[in-house]
Amino acid sequence: MKTLKLFTLSILVVFSMQLAAQENHADFDAYLEKYVEAYELPGMAISIVKDGNVEFQKAYGYANEVEKDQLETESVFGIASLSKAFTAASIAMLVDDGKLNWNDRVKDYLPYFNLSDEYVESQMTIEDLLCHRSGFKTFDGDLLWYGTNYSPEEIIKRFSSYEMSYDFRTTYGYQNIMFIVAGEIVEEVSGMSLGEFIKKRIFSPLEMNNSYTSITEFTEKTNVAMPHTKGKLDELRNYDNSAGAALLSSNVEDLSKWIQLWLNEGISPKGDTLLKQETYHKLFNLHTPIAPSSFDRKNGIEMEGYGLGWFLTGYEGCKIAHHGGGLPGYISKIFIVPSKKFGGIVLTNGETSLPAALMYSSFNHFLESENKTDWAKIYLDFTKRYEKSLKKKKEERHAARNIKLKANIPQEILAGTYEDEYYGNAVVSNNNGKLILELIPAKDIFTSEMTHWQQNTYRIKFKDEFLPEGFVTFQSNADGEVTHFTIDLPNPDFHFYNLKFEKE
Repeated sequence: MKTLKLFTLSILVVFSMQLAAQENHADFDAYLEKYVEAYELPGMAISIVKDGNVEFQKAYGYANEVEKDQLETESVFGIASLSKAFTAASIAMLVDDGKLNWNDRVKDYLPYFNLSDEYVESQMTIEDLLCHRSGFKTFDGDLLWYGTNYSPEEIIKRFSSYEMSYDFRTTYGYQNIMFIVAGEIVEEVSGMSLGEFIKKRIFSPLEMNNSYTSITEFTEKTNVAMPHTKGKLDELRNYDNSAGAALLSSNVEDLSKWIQLWLNEGISPKGDTLLKQETYHKLFNLHTPIAPSSFDRKNGIEMEGYGLGWFLTGYEGCKIAHHGGGLPGYISKIFIVPSKKFGGIVLTNGETSLPAALMYSSFNHFLESENKTDWAKIYLDFTKRYEKSLKKKKEERHAARNIKLKANIPQEILAGTYEDEYYGNAVVSNNNGKLILELIPAKDIFTSEMTHWQQNTYRIKFKDEFLPEGFVTFQSNADGEVTHFTIDLPNPDFHFYNLKFEKE
């Protein structure tokens, strides 16, 4: 009975402390309420850690906007690229174990790791995988994992034909494929899948009991924040094959423990050393500089770069290690300011720039900065301008359409199977006079009717709400035979313009 009373008392003390913290930050709470509404978000959860304690933690809005299920701080979100820091930490632990060295060659562990440039293939190291300096453009190769059933190994093998855009180790290019490679190295060296390794070496010692390495682990009791894409309720999607790049799901309660590990320089809240000091600092050191954008320069962002699994930014004289995560229906941000023993996590189940803004707004509020910039407004205004520009481009394209340009390739000869060397097969079929396009590796989301646009170009709108309309253009040879088609689908995330489907 005495033990039960002590346990109950401890719960009440913790609850009272959290309630007092919320009351102490009523103005910040009101700020969040205001902008969750202004951004038209389904839901958002946030947790702020300061000096070893959770200073502020709250959920806003809905886990499911259709059913009006309230979002809670224990609600689980897909955290997308926040997973990269877990992958980098897993590699770092294997280095600490003496099973890996940072300068080990990737090829020595994965013989099937091949690149279009043989020199880069032979020189790529473990460290190179984790800092976005491989020589590929941002998001090159991402269509290989998005919506497909390709295994990580097959993704890596297919990527071997992809052409590099930059000289090796000279230019920043955000690379999900390289983190998938890193995840495969963890499996090769540890004998466990990346997910199993993260559970054993990170989730378990940190008591992250509501964090997952696959949505297949969810049960009926799992409190899931459902994704909302383009303002509509979406279904849960399985991204297991993204492995080291975007594998994990978690909540703000568990990720607060993850933040405490980093603020404690690799030591868990229970006092266990998960990362050696030298290793901890290596992950947070600058490895790849990033030229600041005009937005950064205008708004006082002092430094940009990438460490190992973390972006690095200078703000108000402090180094912030941070990372964003984005997948259809989920946007997130984690940030850590080691010098101030301060960090935070923002998870949303909509598509929004608010988490990025709240990194700076949280810094200003909780560290009592004299900087009173309304970052949420700045990002909201920027988002509105961007959306307006996209709308204008679409209107201009539609206005420029010339319907008088008739197709000179008969529709009846377009049907057939096509192949892109790196991506795989596509099928064009004629269904009672309607042309249907299916990209076979991801046909559940990449299927569309093709409606004539002009000449030999057809408009498509894939099932995936995340992507805008696109255009398929067919080409023929001197004999009038269809040779191939290309896809023009402008978007910042997936490079359809690199695909060339040749008719078999």
